[in-house]
Amino acid sequence: MVGARPARPGTRAVGEWTMSDASTPQAAGRRREKSPDELIQEAMHELPYGIYIVGSVRDGEPNGMIADWVMQVSFRPRLIAVAFERSSYSLASIRSNHAFTVNLLAEDGMALAARFLQPREGAKIRGRSERARALVHRKLEGVEYGLDGRGCPLLADALAVFECEAEQFLDAGDHELVLGRVLDARLLRSADPLTSVYTGWSYSG
Repeated sequence: MVGARPARPGTRAVGEWTMSDASTPQAAGRRREKSPDELIQEAMHELPYGIYIVGSVRDGEPNGMIADWVMQVSFRPRLIAVAFERSSYSLASIRSNHAFTVNLLAEDGMALAARFLQPREGAKIRGRSERARALVHRKLEGVEYGLDGRGCPLLADALAVFECEAEQFLDAGDHELVLGRVLDARLLRSADPLTSVYTGWSYSG
């Protein structure tokens, strides 16, 4: 089994797959205690994702948000799909001008990714103090970046950058899916991409 990763605790290797010990009678009993929704959520937490910063601009001010629900969905034309929460500041910005960038982070970009985890508007996080709720987080301050022709940020430390034009906005349950045509793209350096497997973060379930 060349290149296979070692099984994690609570799992056992079978061929090239890693199987959970949930297949044992003892684990089966534990599984029956969970609801169908919990079992689905548990499985979906294992879906791996890349970690991206989606750039946008509004009234001349660039912004960035962290995203992992990003994927290529067409060869001709080249289209990238990004899922947004419906209340997203970035989504509203992209709706206004159809311009956005996708910055794929490299594996050494953990600190950069963490900087973009908070929403732009402090009021979106319930339970914060009044002062914290009033804050506007300008996450690009102190980050090295350039701008594309529409004013969207291109991060200097990204692994790859994509300049996109939004072509469709699609309802997707409690999210909205933006399909963007790739206008330009560049690989900035050679490295492995940052993924949810490396970070341990999960936006799924």
